[in-house]
Amino acid sequence: MMKESALYPIGCIIMASGSALRFGSNKLLTSFNGRPLIQHILDITDGLFAARVVVTRYEKIAAICKRQNIPYILHNKPYLNDTVRLGMAYIEPQDPLGYIFCTSDQPFLQRVSLRRLCDSFLSAPYAIERLAYGSSPGNPMLFPQDLSEELKTLPQDRGGSAVAKKYPERVRLVQVQDKYELFDIDTVRDLRQGLNLAAAKRSEQ
Repeated sequence: MMKESALYPIGCIIMASGSALRFGSNKLLTSFNGRPLIQHILDITDGLFAARVVVTRYEKIAAICKRQNIPYILHNKPYLNDTVRLGMAYIEPQDPLGYIFCTSDQPFLQRVSLRRLCDSFLSAPYAIERLAYGSSPGNPMLFPQDLSEELKTLPQDRGGSAVAKKYPERVRLVQVQDKYELFDIDTVRDLRQGLNLAAAKRSEQ
């Protein structure tokens, strides 16, 4: 993938530790159009950020990252806040202006939307930026550095949305072009819907 000449001074934490109980197996390894579902977020974040790390509890995901020379943390901690804390600890020494947290199950998220989110943040680096379609917010979310201590000390199994709810006046919604960019796969039914949507998009091209 062609890389932009300038990297955003932002740390990217790719969250890949979920148990996927509703899916019934590790959904991030499930094939989506012939590739593991996680591969999409690895591709669209490539070459955008000054620092990037995948945080996972799964050896097979760590192996994917190793083959592609993507930094990763393989851990056995049980909670969502553990994933946040471990990712930030890896990124923090590089002193980023902010931290973007990306889930790994959004197969239609576009690279241009990540850039739009980051550009919005750089214009006001005190804001909490969040992708949205209309008034419906989604992921990723981007937090300024001054909130790093609160993110690192989140309650058990809570994510960044808890901090965003605490400071609603600082949240800015950045619009995606296609509502399906915010679509995530939690169940086998979601997977079927996503594959059908991908086939429809291909037929329109």
